Amino acid sequence: MLKSVGSGALERFQAEAQKLLEESRREKAAPESGEAKPARGGDRVSLGNKAAEGVGYEPAVKEADIGAAFRLLRDLVARNLQEQGVATRVATGEGDLDLESLSPEEAQSLIGEDGYFGVEQTSERIFQFAIGIAGNDPNRIDAIRKGIEDGYRQAEEAWGGELPEISYKTKDALTEKLDNWLASFSEAG
Repeated sequence: MLKSVGSGALERFQAEAQKLLEESRREKAAPESGEAKPARGGDRVSLGNKAAEGVGYEPAVKEADIGAAFRLLRDLVARNLQEQGVATRVATGEGDLDLESLSPEEAQSLIGEDGYFGVEQTSERIFQFAIGIAGNDPNRIDAIRKGIEDGYRQAEEAWGGELPEISYKTKDALTEKLDNWLASFSEAG
């Protein structure tokens, strides 16, 4: 598990992201003549009584640019992981997944209801791992639950506070699986 990202690495990541975003904005704003064009519909600034040509702003990411913003973020994350020595290929049930070439649609599918990283499949993998480590012994339920709580707490610290909603839905599904597993021993006994 990623313990933490050093402040220097985080600062480099943020600087690189800002630089790439600015380059992307300049490329989109430059007409064929090579001069910057003013933002359409954006505010204009006038200094003194002269209108300042080409000065304005607009939202950083338009809806039409979501795909480009996703690719930019994906590439930055992949590069940052590579610099830290973290693999950008993830093994899934159907083979390897390359984070560097992942499309927004593929990412959404992976975390969808039936996706490999969706709530059901992820909670099932964690459940199987947890009871396997416990030797399928219901007397170890307290240790299993403590391990899960500790893991979530460490993930929250590494994430900087709160995890994405899907993580808590996965935890709830995992808790339900553990409760059902424990109940099956009570019913059998």
